Amino acid sequence: MADIDMSRLDLNLLKVFDTLMLCRSVSEAARQLHLSQSTVSHALARLRDQLGDPLFVAGRSGMQPSPRAQALAPAFRQALTLVDDALAQAPAFDPASSERRFTLAAGSYVDMVLLPPLMAALMAKAPGVSLRLRVLGQSDYEQELERGELDLVLGFNEPAHLSPRLEQQPLVTESVSLLSGRPLAAPTPAKLGSLQYIYPSDWGHSQLLLDHWLQGHGIQRQIRLQVPDFQAIPGVLASTELVVVVPSAVAGLYARQHGLHAYPLAASGLSFTQVMAWHPRFAQDPGLHWLKEQILDVASGV
Repeated sequence: MADIDMSRLDLNLLKVFDTLMLCRSVSEAARQLHLSQSTVSHALARLRDQLGDPLFVAGRSGMQPSPRAQALAPAFRQALTLVDDALAQAPAFDPASSERRFTLAAGSYVDMVLLPPLMAALMAKAPGVSLRLRVLGQSDYEQELERGELDLVLGFNEPAHLSPRLEQQPLVTESVSLLSGRPLAAPTPAKLGSLQYIYPSDWGHSQLLLDHWLQGHGIQRQIRLQVPDFQAIPGVLASTELVVVVPSAVAGLYARQHGLHAYPLAASGLSFTQVMAWHPRFAQDPGLHWLKEQILDVASGV
């Protein structure tokens, strides 16, 4: 008996064998498998060569299985059934019973604008699901997402720091506003150039929008304070003449909460888009798909 080279025995050959066992006809097997007769005949020839046995022999009542074929048939049927069952069992995610923890990299905009309604939605729909947020950093995030250290990155599309090999989806497009502790005159480019700023980021984000826009007017911004996030902004603005440029949703929130003054900068080029990025390796993850839907739903209401 010839040894079987399992590296050459593919699933399609097993399907041809199993169908021939059932219908005992090359033409009928071809019809059921939606293949040509020559394709089925070629597959049978490959099986005969690899198994060292005729397997099926033409007779008066059709193709008759050899003793070797009859012995192999139950194992081949079981193997195909196992594969079919595995493919039919699509992975499921039940938010109501899941205790999964998702890890996201996100900036201050997400913390302040998207996170409150997102957590409210998650606690109502998925009481066992939890989130862990990490601060955005100087990474293209391909490796962190590929290794599963992060599930999602919620960041800016500009500057384009995310790896092009990641899958992305826009979340929300937002304008920016000037925020001050004191009333100001209309924020023209010249006026903006005369002010002194807080720079609320370690590595850029939406701050680069204003820098590039002012540079287009021949103006260099004066930075007096750089902080890693938005936390210190209200107190510093209230006690100094410094100003800051932040997303308009954040500016409006701080203006209401702390009595600050917000001035929208409605100029071409002074807007940004928040994107959601993930690794293609996990694109079919049902839990991740559910979380992305929740984030998109929240972002649509901003």
